[in-house]
Amino acid sequence: METQNDHDRIIEIEKEMHAHEIQCEERWKTTFNRLEDIDVNLRRIESKIMVGAGSLILFLAGVIVTLLTRGL
Repeated sequence: METQNDHDRIIEIEKEMHAHEIQCEERWKTTFNRLEDIDVNLRRIESKIMVGAGSLILFLAGVIVTLLTRGL
């Protein structure tokens, strides 16, 4: 048979589990928000790299064209 002490302990464990679930839910929300921020920042960095790489390619193509036309 279940004693009153066991019943009290079960109620205490249920309270602790409920508090734990609430904390975990809040932590997951925070984690997902931070991941979204990281994703936005990565996209911004990626676009800057693409612009820089495109500019570098165009610059080098211009240098090559200049060298070829002066050499002729």
